[in-house]
Amino acid sequence: MKIKIRNKFKFIYAIVIIIVLITLVITLIVTNIKNKSIDTAIKETKVEENIALANATLYNIKENINSRLNDWKLILVNKENYLPDNYEVNLKTINGNMKVDERIYNDLKNMLNDAKKENLDLLICSSYRSTSKQKKLFNDKIKEYKNKGYSDEEAYKEASYWVLIPGTSEHETGLSVDIVSIDNQVLDENQEKTKEQKWLMENSYKYGFILRYPTNKKDITGVNYEPWHYRYVGKENALQIKKLNVCLEEYIEILKESLNKTE
Repeated sequence: MKIKIRNKFKFIYAIVIIIVLITLVITLIVTNIKNKSIDTAIKETKVEENIALANATLYNIKENINSRLNDWKLILVNKENYLPDNYEVNLKTINGNMKVDERIYNDLKNMLNDAKKENLDLLICSSYRSTSKQKKLFNDKIKEYKNKGYSDEEAYKEASYWVLIPGTSEHETGLSVDIVSIDNQVLDENQEKTKEQKWLMENSYKYGFILRYPTNKKDITGVNYEPWHYRYVGKENALQIKKLNVCLEEYIEILKESLNKTE
């Protein structure tokens, strides 16, 4: 009788052990499933966060490019892009009787002052021009070529390489200045040999200016090389243009292509 009771307890004990083991296994499985679900949820959350971050970054890039393209600093005026009919400029006088857009005054003044500290003598020989003045300069240039024997068509074409057609000159924006050395006020390629021009070509970007019509860019700008014509584009744009070694037209195209790639 005692043996039967002992065997019965052993059987019950074994059953309990088995139930406990099964319970532990089930608990481990359930816990593992929960942990995997949590890990999956965390990973999915991180993916969503990364996607949101990427979209926000892309949006900021697009906004930045759009902002630059629509900024007054990058207004493009050339033979294909006329000055808008409603364009207005608030002028401020600098260096006696020269006038520029008041928004570039401080940077221009700082550039001239810093050059002076380097014992350089810079002279602004041309700045803002009204459309009527631009027209007079252009017609005078045409007459000059006609007096040399050029036909009307040839004189017009040649004149446009040196004096832009009214409505297409950056001088009409108030954002451009012609700067020469006081010791050499002749507007020719020898201007680049002066210490003043060498300094400007190296440092003007720090003040937001670029050499607008670089050498070997005539096919793009439509204007002959002018190592005296500087255009204000803002410090950030000027730095990028210098790094890329491009002219303004090329830089704007780069921005447009970058914008298209983000679409």
